[in-house]
Amino acid sequence: MKLDRPLEGERIVIRSYAPEDLDFCTGMWFDPENGRYLSDPAREYVDEVFQRALDGLQDSGDGYYLVVERKDGGERIGTCCAFPDEAGKVYDIGYCVHRSCWRQGFGREIVELLLDWVRDQGGTAVTAEAALENRGSCALLEKCGFTAVKEASFKKYHMDVVFESFIYEKKL
Repeated sequence: MKLDRPLEGERIVIRSYAPEDLDFCTGMWFDPENGRYLSDPAREYVDEVFQRALDGLQDSGDGYYLVVERKDGGERIGTCCAFPDEAGKVYDIGYCVHRSCWRQGFGREIVELLLDWVRDQGGTAVTAEAALENRGSCALLEKCGFTAVKEASFKKYHMDVVFESFIYEKKL
């Protein structure tokens, strides 16, 4: 799925993913520090099935894969995604900020732009999952008005790494 138009914030623009973004995205997602709390595997665990999924992100019919750029200059600084339920009312979101941009408020700007966009799409709620150990992401979601509604867990793809997590929700 693709955005009708890029989402513009104060300092960032969120646009639809394009194949030329793959190296930037996987460089961030597969990085041991930057991708630590993602479900994406370390590079050495990427198999043919996972690679095919990566190669087709721009054609996903299940959700929106998005790239975050600085408004001034277009430097890519992160990614995010949004997956609507069948009714298009509840969207599950994810986000990843490049570690060179951590603690600069970009995560909050990404989440707030996604919340506004989901509201504009007629969505009534947004969910997000964060590893309990990922204190920064949990704090970010809470600052954006999300509430932890249940405990869960997730596993990194094809790895024996499991994270206990919270499922957060925000009603719009």
